[in-house]
Amino acid sequence: MRAVFFDKDIPRVLITKFAARYANWLLFTGLNAVKYRTDLPDPELPADDWVRVRNIACGVCGTESSFFKATTGVNSAFEPIPGSRRTFLGHENVGEVVEVGAAVTDLKVGDRVTIRAYMAGCDTKGITPRCRYCEAGDYNFCLNYGADPPVKLPDTGAGLADSFIYPARGLAKIYPELTNDQAVMVEPSCVSIHAALRVPPEPGDKVLVMGCGTIGLGLVQALKIVQPDCEIWVLDRIRNKLEFALRLGADHVLEGDIYEATSRATGGSSVYVGMGKNKYFFGGFDKVYDCIGGNWSNHTAVRLLRARGTLAKIGHHMNAITYDESPVWWQELNLVGIDAHGMEEWEGRRLYTFDLAQEWIRDGRYSVDGFITHRFKLDDYKEALRLALKNPPDVVKIVIDCN
Repeated sequence: MRAVFFDKDIPRVLITKFAARYANWLLFTGLNAVKYRTDLPDPELPADDWVRVRNIACGVCGTESSFFKATTGVNSAFEPIPGSRRTFLGHENVGEVVEVGAAVTDLKVGDRVTIRAYMAGCDTKGITPRCRYCEAGDYNFCLNYGADPPVKLPDTGAGLADSFIYPARGLAKIYPELTNDQAVMVEPSCVSIHAALRVPPEPGDKVLVMGCGTIGLGLVQALKIVQPDCEIWVLDRIRNKLEFALRLGADHVLEGDIYEATSRATGGSSVYVGMGKNKYFFGGFDKVYDCIGGNWSNHTAVRLLRARGTLAKIGHHMNAITYDESPVWWQELNLVGIDAHGMEEWEGRRLYTFDLAQEWIRDGRYSVDGFITHRFKLDDYKEALRLALKNPPDVVKIVIDCN
């Protein structure tokens, strides 16, 4: 098995953190905590409800970049949770089932699948009975995140590998009408769709999407599907991404001074300027969807909301941040976190986000055309990550060919 993984070796992790901050070139040497092995043994299925998948392709997302820079902080809620020495990377994948355990009934050899439950839990460790969240389909809230698996697991692999093994219930079957390129975009589309359904706009709402990467661009579409009668502004530094967002349904670009532009767009007050160019005004968007994450975006987003407006927190980093929380209590703002995907309520049905996303793509309601901009071979994963970290204007989604 050929696979990319994060090695939780503390000295190596510290070197990676140093390199990310002071010597970027070191990230692309053998000192990085992210490793690529081409000689891992192909593991046996550890239980009869597992399957083996041959990967076709896998997208690169911010999670891989975070591991490549070892950005998780000791102040993060993730840090005290016990985990495995190796974390296999890649979850925006499409692959073909090549082996099924005796107890698997809903998948067969030849089916195309993608990883649905990626974070550690009942559906990735094979824990039975499932906790109440996993049983309900909300696997991201699993109560067994830090629990040991019931059997000793071998190196399993994941999306950035030529193959991997997985519990069948942690995978989603790909619809036959979808191409492989569409299939590899299902997982990131699920994040955008889940965000729009967790924080749906009301008719007439004026909303802001901060960040026009893969998730922000998908969110523009999802918001218009959920509520066509909302008005969307988009914010990004890259002109061609803003133009892409307008083609996908955004109504306006937030240009110029962010505070002045927001006040004009929403009928707010004058913008007041204090020491150090500290700015604030009254009024703002009904909802802000932060697809960036970090100090600046949090600090800015809460200042662009009207009283009792809602911040949907989609972009994130795996460490603690600092921002001015005074608008949160002063204006009684609502803060809603978005953790990938799960189960949705849509038009009287309860279904996995993965099924809803595939329906929308299949039926032409939601487009992923033009999202994939760059492709690499698995052996060239470092060059893919080099491009992801550089993030030039023409990058939207990087896909790795795993064959």
